[in-house]
Amino acid sequence: MVVKILATADLHLGKSASGISGNFEEISTKYTWWRIVDWSVRNKIDVLLLCGDIIDQDNRYFEAVGALQSGFEKLRQAGITVCLVTGNHDHEVLYQIVGNRKYENVHLLGFNGKWEILPFEKDGCKIQFVGWSFPNRYVTRDPLISFGEIHPDPNSSVIGLLHGDVDNMESKYGPIGLNNLANVGVNLWILGHIHKPQELRKYAPSIWYPGSPHAMSAKETGIHGPLLVSVEDSGNIMVTPVPLSPIRYENLDIDITNITNEAGIRDTVTSSVLNDAIGKLEELENVSLLIYDLHLTGQHADTREVEAGAQLINEFEQEIESGTRILVRKVTIDIRPAVQNLEELAKQPSPAGILATTILAIQNGNSTPFLEEFYKQWNYKQEDIINTGTYQPLRSTGRLITGDDKAASDYILHECNRLLGELITQQEN
Repeated sequence: MVVKILATADLHLGKSASGISGNFEEISTKYTWWRIVDWSVRNKIDVLLLCGDIIDQDNRYFEAVGALQSGFEKLRQAGITVCLVTGNHDHEVLYQIVGNRKYENVHLLGFNGKWEILPFEKDGCKIQFVGWSFPNRYVTRDPLISFGEIHPDPNSSVIGLLHGDVDNMESKYGPIGLNNLANVGVNLWILGHIHKPQELRKYAPSIWYPGSPHAMSAKETGIHGPLLVSVEDSGNIMVTPVPLSPIRYENLDIDITNITNEAGIRDTVTSSVLNDAIGKLEELENVSLLIYDLHLTGQHADTREVEAGAQLINEFEQEIESGTRILVRKVTIDIRPAVQNLEELAKQPSPAGILATTILAIQNGNSTPFLEEFYKQWNYKQEDIINTGTYQPLRSTGRLITGDDKAASDYILHECNRLLGELITQQEN
């Protein structure tokens, strides 16, 4: 006998995927919630686990609550048990929803920061779910310190639900020691808080961040969805990702060296995007929108021509055989001027020579008086920004924003390459 469990976290009902123009219903996290509910019913799941931040209470609160309640009712009708803990975003609202006992199939574990056990049995296969919920928005103490207050039965499988920040002991969002997770007699941990899917530990115990089942920003690239957990009566546990997110973000580097005109840039980018998407075809069955951030690299003689080509790329939209629609969210340009010998050019006492010298200095980690003046002006501008009223609340917490030397170097290098390319183009014309 096998007990089938679907596990997820960080759905943030009420939010939508960012950076997508157009009126697509798939961008709402509510869309993925209904996918999870329907998938659970269709595949005869026994238990659905929700590990906190299921509702983003600062965003479209009533729509989020209504969707969650409707989903609970459909799961109840299908005989599916729901087991959940709260996170830092929904520590109040989830208790309000399930605290009235309207849904007898829904169980909130660990209310008010107290560990709790929920036993579950199906055809002789016994499982204990243990969980702890956020009592407040901020928690600075490892919840596992008080785990000893409960005593799970060692003769059944134990699955833990927890929301928090693993191995970040300075965090105010439930700092959790990884070693603590491994040493309390739990067979499998399902964790919330981190949106990127991660398997932190494979065996004894297995520890997973399922991540957000709905990709919400360009920082959350790759496959997203819940985890299917299969527990056998022998105690064997298998975990398999289920890709259900209708949104997928990807980054793609494209080398445009030796491409001489706008049409060539457009054709190269189009073919690169389509080839990348087709290479992922087997992973796109449930993906409605595949969103790319493109990074144009290489050498080119005319930066303005590349920028003009990039404007056309931003309008890219195409559907492939999976039914997935491909969009381009952003194009960044990081090209070098087409110079045969940058070292020779740097010897010239000309504006182009000064720019070439600066580029070489940044690439080699050296400094020049011209570059030092650049850094000085950058830091002045940074201080002006920090001292604006916008940053007062951050400064009042004692966290003063400081300059970012890498960001300064990257920006100056990009601008020097751009200016040198324009100078060379002007000379050739």
